Amino acid sequence: MRSPVTSAEGCENVTMQRKVKLDKIANILNGLPSGRLLGKANTTGVIRYNFIQPNNLGIFNDILGTSEIKGHTAVDDSYFIRQNDILLKRLNPDIATLIIEDMPNTLFSSNLFVIRLVKDYHPAYIASLLENKGMNWLNSNIIGSAAAIKSISAKSLAMLDIPAIDYYKQKAIGQMWLLYKKRRKLLVNMIEEDRKLMAAVINNIAASTEEEV
Repeated sequence: MRSPVTSAEGCENVTMQRKVKLDKIANILNGLPSGRLLGKANTTGVIRYNFIQPNNLGIFNDILGTSEIKGHTAVDDSYFIRQNDILLKRLNPDIATLIIEDMPNTLFSSNLFVIRLVKDYHPAYIASLLENKGMNWLNSNIIGSAAAIKSISAKSLAMLDIPAIDYYKQKAIGQMWLLYKKRRKLLVNMIEEDRKLMAAVINNIAASTEEEV
């Protein structure tokens, strides 16, 4: 998806990569305001929902549990998490989280954006760009003073340039990103188990020394 461009002198061909704005290939959705569930009581009784907030997002493309919220009014379908949605924190964004599997009856907070693809782009590829290239770009468009909490806007997300590469390349990059997340998690777990083993060895030595004394 590259197009050759002839220079002004007419003697060189420059290859340029085609790009597309994020809002042309995805809907950028705002999360559910907390007050939206505070409807008046009715005969339908209490409705329970799972709720994702920024602190539920893990660094390994995982969800660290959900909370429960209750209300007396139904919620619009657009606020429910779907498979292949990409979650991004509105405040101090540092990771992108791709929803691998369906999460029934789960809503997302107004402190999160959901990027929901509407064109034929691979979701893991878009998530990898948002977490790496996109985060650097968004840092220059973050609102807030140096000492305050930084926030991004839907407008900044909408204007993010996405390289329009072939779909099979998108899929390959996305799979590499997901594998990187798994490898990183395994390494962290291995280091933690190694630390526990070393601590146990030291404790056993200390206990044996005390017995000898």
